[in-house]
Amino acid sequence: MLDSYLLEARERCLKNRLDPNVLPSFVSIAQEDLGKIQMDYKKILDITRLFMNKFLENCQGIPLLVGITDDKANIIEYLGDPSIEDTVVNQLGLSKGVCFAEEQAGINSIAAAINLAMPVQIIGEGHFHDFLKETACYSAPLFHQNKVIGTISLMTFIHVANPLIMASLVTVVDSIQREMDLLEKNRYLDELNHMMLEQSTTGYIVIDSNGTIVKINPKAESFLGVLQCQTCTSIKEISQLSQVYTSYIEGKSVQDFKIVFQNETDTLTCLVDFFPFQEGTIIQLHDITEYIKTEAYIQNAEKLTIVGQLAAGVAHEIKNPLTTLKGFIQLRAGESGTFPEIMLNEINRIDQITNEFLVLSRPTIQEKDWHNLCDLISEIGVLLSSFAITKNVEIIYDFQETMPIYCDGNQLKQVFINLVKNSVEAMGQNGKLIISVKSMEDDQLLIRFKDDGIGFSNQIRKRLGQPFLTTKKSGNGLGLMVCKRIVETIHNGEIQIGNAKNGGAVVDIILPREAL
Repeated sequence: MLDSYLLEARERCLKNRLDPNVLPSFVSIAQEDLGKIQMDYKKILDITRLFMNKFLENCQGIPLLVGITDDKANIIEYLGDPSIEDTVVNQLGLSKGVCFAEEQAGINSIAAAINLAMPVQIIGEGHFHDFLKETACYSAPLFHQNKVIGTISLMTFIHVANPLIMASLVTVVDSIQREMDLLEKNRYLDELNHMMLEQSTTGYIVIDSNGTIVKINPKAESFLGVLQCQTCTSIKEISQLSQVYTSYIEGKSVQDFKIVFQNETDTLTCLVDFFPFQEGTIIQLHDITEYIKTEAYIQNAEKLTIVGQLAAGVAHEIKNPLTTLKGFIQLRAGESGTFPEIMLNEINRIDQITNEFLVLSRPTIQEKDWHNLCDLISEIGVLLSSFAITKNVEIIYDFQETMPIYCDGNQLKQVFINLVKNSVEAMGQNGKLIISVKSMEDDQLLIRFKDDGIGFSNQIRKRLGQPFLTTKKSGNGLGLMVCKRIVETIHNGEIQIGNAKNGGAVVDIILPREAL
């Protein structure tokens, strides 16, 4: 292959009217273009300098010049013996940036190695131009993704020529090639790891052997809080992880360790794992907050099922005395006063509420009609006053004129009574409770209960409406849950619970005028 290539190359040189006795006028690329090429080949040049300088150290006393070219035979770097560099570079004008292609330099090992994609040696008379016939040249191509990207060449005087020079060059270039491939593979792995860390839904913290933080990925930053990540340089400074890290360096395994993180906006629960590697440790933070919420929801559903199972017995025990009371009150219904009538209405309502309470998770037939909310609240005014009188709580009614809504009046009364009862119990003596009703946009009505009690703590407020959650010694934790079901499920409304700016609790009930 090489012999036929050299014959064809000689014919091309004659065809191009190259004169072997005349020194060619080499064309150089612009310095700006040379600089760009050197930047593109920076890693190749750095690796080549490292290997070839060691090679030249072991070849002291032998006049060798190392030339590095790109894939177009442009010389981009020289290394080696000053004597041959002075002869070839300075006297012949082969400076950096010169193009050593066949069209100018005739037959040469650089052009041959690029064209044939194989190591090539051309010694003495094998060259076309006379000025190269006193030299021995050896070139080996460099590859990237199976494509020639340049050459590394050795030039020496012909009297020093030795077949071992070619073998040594091929060995060194092979080492350079493996180093380049390894760097490329490492670069790919680095980019892959970086992408995985940056986009992972799991938090990762990389620390060195001393606990110094090397890397925190965005997900871990969201768990810890940006401010803490910016100020902490050691894992020991992160309060939630310092104690776990102490156990880890004492030799204890840290796997699936549950930790609660509080950042600027959220409270998150994570499972923490420590994975050691040669130069440090990777800390993995797996967010299980949603899993815990789901688990709690399932537990609450199980509690509701138990409540439903207990309902039948409770219903029997409550309904029997209610029937007796109702009968005696009816016997005295002819007496003057409104209290017997109110008591009969309320006993009927208690009977209905009992049925609803006992089948919390089961749909029931609703008795909906058009009702005025102000009238509904007024109808239970005497009962509400009976709660308030025990603590001398003043109930203030602030009713605006509103349109009737389509609702189950008895069930909404139950909601209002539960909320008033809770407010009175939360207040001290001589408190004040304001009940207001007003129209809203989008054909909705607002019923607000505002007291001057102590309000809700943040911990309790997040869990309000869950079954069996209560702050009262004698409470069962079901009242507010029943209210939420009546408002949200049966009436397609919304309950908003919060604290007033000046203290006390505020409960807003938002109902659509027509929720079929």
